[in-house]
Amino acid sequence: MTTNTGTKAAVKQSNNKVSTAQQESNARAQSLELTPAADIHETKDGAVIYIDLPGVSKDSLDINMDSDVLTIKGGVNLNTPDDLNPTYMDVHAGFYSRKFTLSSELDSAKIDANLKNGVLKLEIPRSEKHKPRKIEVKVA
Repeated sequence: MTTNTGTKAAVKQSNNKVSTAQQESNARAQSLELTPAADIHETKDGAVIYIDLPGVSKDSLDINMDSDVLTIKGGVNLNTPDDLNPTYMDVHAGFYSRKFTLSSELDSAKIDANLKNGVLKLEIPRSEKHKPRKIEVKVA
């Protein structure tokens, strides 16, 4: 993860635990909770988060804000054909889950999300009161 920050980070990653669902009795693959890789870039205008979500479609992607926590979840199904009975599979299906805590400097009401080629790009602008501004000097 790449993070460009000053002394105070505008986006912090929350602790995530990787867990596995109960194994199926027929020795088929298990369903996994996966933590996707993320890159965070901060600029004077806000923050951009890139999250790797291979195999996740727009329809199975869920992005929510609750207070200051941004949660991203996306389901992956490898769609094993019914007539294929594998001897062993590591993963049959799973889901990605990642949480970020946003600072009050960012305007969570204006998040722009785009999914392209398995990469989710979230653009989060700074709130107007936290954007750098030039102060005009007046002559008295």
